[in-house]
Amino acid sequence: MSLKTKLQISFFLFGLLSVALTGWQSFEYARSSLTSLTFDRITSIRETKKRQIETYFHQIRNQIVTLAEDRMTVDAMKEFAAVFHSEIPGSPFSIKTSDVRSRRTQEKYHPILSNIAERFGYQDVFLVDAATGDIVYSVAKRKEYLTSLISGPYRESNIAIAFRKARISTATEFAQFVDFAPYEPTMLKPAAFVASPIHDGSAKIGVLIAQISIDEINNVMTSNSHWQQEGLGRTGETYIVGDDFKMRNDSRFFIQDPTGYITRLRREGADSTLIRQIHSRSTSILLQEVKTVASREAMSGVTDTRLINDYRGVSVLSSFTPLAISDVHWVMLSEIDASEALHPVFELRERLIFLSLFLLLGAVAVGFVISRTISGPILSLARDAETLGKGNLSHRARSQGKDEIGMLAMTFNTMAGSLMEKTSQMQNEIGERKRAEDRLKASREQLRNLSTHLQSVREEERRGVAREIHDELGQALTTLKLDLSLLRDEVGSDATEANQRIGAMVQICDTTIKSVKRIITELRPRLLDDLGLTAAIEWQSEEFQRRTGIICKTSIIPNEILLEPERSTAIFRIFQETLTNIARHAGATKVDVLLRKVGENVTLEVRDNGCGISEEQIRDSRSFGLIGMRERAKYFGGALVMKGIPGSGTVVTVTLEAPTEKEHP
Repeated sequence: MSLKTKLQISFFLFGLLSVALTGWQSFEYARSSLTSLTFDRITSIRETKKRQIETYFHQIRNQIVTLAEDRMTVDAMKEFAAVFHSEIPGSPFSIKTSDVRSRRTQEKYHPILSNIAERFGYQDVFLVDAATGDIVYSVAKRKEYLTSLISGPYRESNIAIAFRKARISTATEFAQFVDFAPYEPTMLKPAAFVASPIHDGSAKIGVLIAQISIDEINNVMTSNSHWQQEGLGRTGETYIVGDDFKMRNDSRFFIQDPTGYITRLRREGADSTLIRQIHSRSTSILLQEVKTVASREAMSGVTDTRLINDYRGVSVLSSFTPLAISDVHWVMLSEIDASEALHPVFELRERLIFLSLFLLLGAVAVGFVISRTISGPILSLARDAETLGKGNLSHRARSQGKDEIGMLAMTFNTMAGSLMEKTSQMQNEIGERKRAEDRLKASREQLRNLSTHLQSVREEERRGVAREIHDELGQALTTLKLDLSLLRDEVGSDATEANQRIGAMVQICDTTIKSVKRIITELRPRLLDDLGLTAAIEWQSEEFQRRTGIICKTSIIPNEILLEPERSTAIFRIFQETLTNIARHAGATKVDVLLRKVGENVTLEVRDNGCGISEEQIRDSRSFGLIGMRERAKYFGGALVMKGIPGSGTVVTVTLEAPTEKEHP
């Protein structure tokens, strides 16, 4: 990657990082602030609604207790019960409207009780006989009117539950609230009741029951459908959830758009029976399940705010708390869609993204200009350096101004001049050193040739001396021995003393002849010249074993190896020197000798089990025998390797190039 590209990427990444960090921090701060403000607003609305609904139910309790204690209610209970039991015994499903007493009782109390129901927002008001459970009066006069809550068809309904609890109560001021449940007389629409016993003196003569209006609760929770004026915007709502996790007031979305609400349920795969019930009853109370994180925590007594998914599966800001209403376990939730609550933040995010793109484009443009300004002179210097590196030491860089790059160009030119001067000096020194090396190499070559020549001359001298000793001294000694033998024969057996002297002289001649043969062999074994290297190696091994007592095992592969005399002599002399060193220094008891020819090379390997030669001994400059062995091998382009293992022995390996058959003499 070029410097120009790196600078451009650096400017881009720096701009991206700066914009990203700034934008992210701004976005997070704005979102946090707006979320906090929204939570505060819906919490305020929730607390207001909580006080209103708790006050509403508290008032209902007070109202029903006050009405039950009112003398008018006591008289009405007594008269309606008297009319019911005197005029329609055994007939709970009809009333004789022609009876004057019944008509007067209705005319006397119905307007008052009807007005109470209308003013207090009750859907219906009932007077129930405490003894029989008969509903002797109803404002609305629906199907439950004139039936018994003890033995009649609605004895299992929640109105019967309210009646029974009020009937058995012993408190003087008692009000029992019963939660919403589907109520058959109102087409299974949800109905809730509050009941209080009616006393005439110390006698409990009846129970006053009021049916709580759903509309009143909806009006409290929706502020008469004025959500936006209340601060809940287009998607905010406040609702109550019972301990069965079902709604206790209608959902805002059902009130505003029932068709859209039902369509959404179908799209989400809701149960078809549930959809039909919501449509037929025109309410979401006791039908819409709200089993969310907020409702669960509120049911456990927690008051908090949280970002959750609501019963629609939509992300909302939720504020929740339990309600303090006797006889029921309800919670209240105030929520608004996160998309609406955080809409200004999302707009800010879009603006930040647009601004970031604009700033990034600017950063790229600035980076492009600056990178060209910086990389241009550097590229020029790079080309100058390349020219200098190719050997043009006279090349100089152009002036690049007075900035750091200009200083670098001046330094480059100074370096080029110094390099040119140093190169010239180095070339002179190299020339001198090369000439000195050539002279040293020639001198070494001369010394090696001289050493080889001396070895050759010595071998020739040995050969000549051995020949002369054999031809002259050997023949003379042999002739002398023969003459002495003839002389002893001529003297005869009578000259005992002369024969003894002659015998002694013959023995001396034999000993001298053996010594002459030994000296001749040591000077130059005739086997090496007559039978070749392999015979000489075998003879030398046997002679070494006979003389030293060290077991010497010899292997030759192949059986006959033919070499020119000079190479044969070199290998034989190296072998002799090796055996001499073993006898003198190794302290070995066994020697293995391997002579083999592989391809164009002949290898001699001598291995003993002695004390092992050390590296210091191998490198010792006074070991002339080892030096001579190396020089003999090196002269013929070979190599000698010596390796010792302390306590395990030494291995000497010499390898020479073997001449081809055409090179054999």
